[in-house]
Amino acid sequence: MKTAHEWSATLSQHKARPGVELLTGRGGEPTLRVDEVLLHSQYKPREEAARLVDSAELEPGRPVLVVGVGLGYHVAELLHRGFDVSAVEPDLSVATFAIQNSLRDSSLLIGIGDTNAIGHSSAFRAIAAARPQVFVHPPTARLHPHYVDAVQSQLARARIADRRLGVAVVGPMYGGSLPNAQYLARAFQRMGHRTLFVDNSAGWPLYEAFAGSVASKRASSQLSGMVANMMSEWSYARVSEFAPNVCIVLAQAPVGNQWPLRLRKENIVTAYWFVENWRHMTYWSEIAPHYDCFFHIQPGEFEDKLTQAGCRRHAYVQTACDPEVHCPVALTAEERATYGCHVSFAGAGYRNRNMLFSGLTDYDFKIWGVEWSARELQRLVCKPDHRFTPEDFSKIVAGSAINLNLHSSATHDGVDPRCDAINPRVFEIAACGGFQLCDPCVGLDALFDFEKELPVYRTLAELRGKIDYYLAHEDERLAIALAARQRVLREHTYEHRAQQMLDTILEHFADRIESKGIRAQRSVAEVADSVGRETPLGRYLSALPSDTPFTQEAINARVPLMGTALSYPEAVFAYLRELRSSAEQLLAEFADD
Repeated sequence: MKTAHEWSATLSQHKARPGVELLTGRGGEPTLRVDEVLLHSQYKPREEAARLVDSAELEPGRPVLVVGVGLGYHVAELLHRGFDVSAVEPDLSVATFAIQNSLRDSSLLIGIGDTNAIGHSSAFRAIAAARPQVFVHPPTARLHPHYVDAVQSQLARARIADRRLGVAVVGPMYGGSLPNAQYLARAFQRMGHRTLFVDNSAGWPLYEAFAGSVASKRASSQLSGMVANMMSEWSYARVSEFAPNVCIVLAQAPVGNQWPLRLRKENIVTAYWFVENWRHMTYWSEIAPHYDCFFHIQPGEFEDKLTQAGCRRHAYVQTACDPEVHCPVALTAEERATYGCHVSFAGAGYRNRNMLFSGLTDYDFKIWGVEWSARELQRLVCKPDHRFTPEDFSKIVAGSAINLNLHSSATHDGVDPRCDAINPRVFEIAACGGFQLCDPCVGLDALFDFEKELPVYRTLAELRGKIDYYLAHEDERLAIALAARQRVLREHTYEHRAQQMLDTILEHFADRIESKGIRAQRSVAEVADSVGRETPLGRYLSALPSDTPFTQEAINARVPLMGTALSYPEAVFAYLRELRSSAEQLLAEFADD
């Protein structure tokens, strides 16, 4: 946004587009006709402007944002009445006529054209922070109805862009998306948002026990369905009680199709993150239309399918790494003996992996994971019945000179040329500081440099050649691993993905979030500054990690039990903890009665 005076020089050579005409009105004053719509009266435009301002019933003393400047008659009237005015205009030609005439020497701030560009400007953010009244020029609204809506959304978005929101993340009971859910929830928490992680993994043992306890498939299905329904209701109760602004559900979470509709009634924006291959897991078509936003990991064809299925808002959001979990580790001598090797692979034994890796048995090669069936590979599989943990994974990477990555396929003998579902291992190996050879999954070249950060292979012969080369060139290997790690920390963490999700959500639903209200979530550092760091409370809070949320749950986790030596602030927090526990116990007893 710039002042009208600053725009004047920029627009001095602009020629009006076809359909925009400057006319002399019947009363002698100019007016504009745009695409056959008159922007002002042909008779008395100034009196018309005064009536428009009167009808708006604006609150005195509050600033005004005008949407549609026309020739500036209504803007001049607002300024004459003492309002602090700024404006946005969708049509460059209309803005040019106004700025070259009535607004030529004005200090009025004006944004022209694209609402996204306007909304990201510091000037617009300052205007939004002042919570202006919006004055919409009626002819502009007729010509550009969507523009008016977009400006309103940008205002709401700018007002809450730096606010800490309430975010709930609902995870599955089991499977590959469970760690994704955990990492995403931690990312929102680290970013300072009031965060709830609904961990459904506690239901998995019960689900397995019910499903496997009877021989009848029908009975087994009914029983497991009852467990899933129970977990859905439990998840709903927790999210509803938490009352977030946004709820993000991960793939395979035990929630039904009506779940997002129930949350929408509570003005909670819902999103789904489908971190699975749409060709293999087809349930997406049933759920995608019900969520406000649908995030996925496969751009291109899937996006067309989503639109055809009635999903109005979908966005490509790739998986990532969690630097607190995926990080370089130093191995002990014993661990070096366990994990040390020239080449390693960590993952499940899909068909193409069994086929391709059978051609690598002459290397110092260790395989980690389950479901490996190839006879030739059995001696290379370490702990074949053990699912490795994230801690194990970091050690596997640390012990390997070369970490292999091959995206899974049930139909190919090696590299799947159509594969477009990038797996999390790409980012996790890099974050752990490992050197990686990977197949060139579609879209991967937009995330990494294949020459400097992530060498790729397409055939067994090419893979063997690169293994031999990089085993013999350690300096190059280490430099590439370092560059890949720097890239993921710079661009591919779960904080990046969480922010990407919020940007998409705020673009469309900022007004809904603002209307619901945002519960304040302050850190202990902010509260310490507020009460004074030299006060007893300030000194106590200053000793805690600065990004700790100032919530009873977060403080309780750091306060010793009653009966031990406590500082005065610790004693107060401990008393509040005991008081809450007693109150909850009493409520439970009354409920039982």
